[in-house]
Parts: sequence; structure tokens; C-alpha cells
Amino acid sequence: MRRAFHLAWIALAAEGLRWRVLARARLRQAALAFVALIFLLFALALGHAAAFFRLAPSLGVIGAALTLASVDLALALVLLFFAARGGTRLAAEAEALRRAALAELRAESPPMLLAALRRLWRETRRR
Repeated sequence: MRRAFHLAWIALAAEGLRWRVLARARLRQAALAFVALIFLLFALALGHAAAFFRLAPSLGVIGAALTLASVDLALALVLLFFAARGGTRLAAEAEALRRAALAELRAESPPMLLAALRRLWRETRRR
């Protein structure tokens, strides 16, 4: 019974870790996407007028506009690439640990499993 309780506890801890890591990763992604948007807006609003008038005499009106648009697009794509990077290796490892612990827990006898889950429930309610 102690082994079943231990496996259930490992599964619960791994799931909690996985959720915390995924939440942190999503928050980081949102923050990077927001920063990318701010850079894009500042680049469009503050830099375009000065750069356009600086480039227009040498590149022409269309050349200056295309140059500015290319630089803005490149910066936005780089930042969005970093914002869109997916799940972390730690979350995947926590998921694998949770699955392994639950698989071993299922292999234990049903009465021991039920007793371990009851004990785990009582332990988590006390906190």
C-alpha cells in the first residue's frame, strides 16, 4: 500500500509541476508577443517618417517604402518566432514521469490503489 501511495503522490507532483511549467511558458510567450507588437508599433510610428525622408532621395519613394517594410517585417518575424516556441523539455519530462507513475499505480492491486488514493486525498485536503 505504501508503494501505491508513493506512486500516486509522484503522479500528482509531476502533474502539478507540468501545469506550473506550462503556465510559465505560456506567460513568457504572451510577454514576448506583446513586446514584438510594441516594437512593431514603435518602428512604424517613430522610425518611418524619419527613415522615409532620409531614404527617399537616394532610393526613391517606392524603394524607401519597401526597404522600411522589409526591415519591419524581419524584426516582427524574429520576435514572433521566439514567442511561438512551444512546450519545454521539463514539462514533457514531468508528463512522462506522471504517466509512468500512474501506469505502475494501475498495476498495483485495486484495494491498495483505492486505499492509496483515499490517503492521498486526505493528505492534499489538509494542506
